[in-house]
Amino acid sequence: MAPKLSIVIPTYNRSRWLMRALEAFRTEALPAEQFEVIIADDGSSDGTEALVASFEANYRIKYCCQEDKGFRAASARNAGAKLAEGEVLAFFDAGEIPSPSFAASHLSAHTRLPSVHRAMTGLICGWSAGVRQHVEGMSAEQLYRSIPKESDPRYQSFARVGFDLGKLALPPLVWWAGNNSVRTEDFWESGGFDESFREYGVEDVELAYRLWDRGIGFGFCQDGWVVDLIETRSGANDESVARNIEKIIQKCDPLTPVREIMVMLLSVSQGLFYDLQEYYQALLDWGVQAKAIDVRQEVESFCRAVPPNARVAILGVGNSVPESRPDAILFDFDRQFIRTMKMPACGIHHRIGLRMGLPDNSIDSLLITSRMQGIWGRFAYPIMLEAKRVANNVRLAWN
Repeated sequence: MAPKLSIVIPTYNRSRWLMRALEAFRTEALPAEQFEVIIADDGSSDGTEALVASFEANYRIKYCCQEDKGFRAASARNAGAKLAEGEVLAFFDAGEIPSPSFAASHLSAHTRLPSVHRAMTGLICGWSAGVRQHVEGMSAEQLYRSIPKESDPRYQSFARVGFDLGKLALPPLVWWAGNNSVRTEDFWESGGFDESFREYGVEDVELAYRLWDRGIGFGFCQDGWVVDLIETRSGANDESVARNIEKIIQKCDPLTPVREIMVMLLSVSQGLFYDLQEYYQALLDWGVQAKAIDVRQEVESFCRAVPPNARVAILGVGNSVPESRPDAILFDFDRQFIRTMKMPACGIHHRIGLRMGLPDNSIDSLLITSRMQGIWGRFAYPIMLEAKRVANNVRLAWN
């Protein structure tokens, strides 16, 4: 019988800590025949292959190895996933110890509602606490109880929404590969991990965005926690994360509200990457209020005032598409409006106006409607900079 869950563990010269994880899986609550563990070796030279070969497991265990060509965790995870027989893939790091219900919790999250496709994550306790000195002689549960849950940098984000990740504005930001899972079909249909990431950091978040774009929801595994054994993290990791964030921006189309905000924040500081939750939530909150704002009169007034041959654009058009100017370039931040309304020939661009994607001075007159007023305090300066770059004349509807 094929296993239902495949746990992929990428590793590089962590044989000691890998052994601790393999031993912990012996007491996993999920029956051994229902899961398998796949070691995806990124070219270790510390005897990892021999360790795996000699390990006596009461569950299925597989091993694959790729040549050491530098940091290639994304490639290793994909190689492990190719060997997987389970309908669900879970990812786990060699420097961690799983909870006794890690596999059971992740599998249940995907199978108890078969029609609901989600990407799951759980706590990574000790991520920023440094717990190696306490490991010997302590069980995973003892370690878990002794470590502040806030040592997972995501904990406050989880707690703020009652651990219901569907309430997060941007759940992909918290889907970390040290403890996550996804249906195997969804993983491959989304393209798996991007193997062009050859440094530490955020390749998991990048995949999560692709899952999210496909309509996959996100959830939290309460009992599927892990304890991280890595005592310190190199400052070089911060540098590689910064470079990989830049890579995400370059490889993804930034011209959606999420990615426009990402570009804006990172133009100020790489450290603002995780402030995306707050900024995007502010946009979503205002979007709820803005649905009641009818800008039809101000749009039509603007269209009558500009010459017939003028090149015009409207930012915050909502559902007030101007019939008198089918050539107008239209923008709005509400995806629901854009999906449901009858499109003019030029379409409506799903943007907030931080990056319009237009050449310099390509517009004669640009209207910014009152649908933008509720987010103006947060985004006014960069939106006006962009508006004045693309348009010769910019009009604020509420001035």
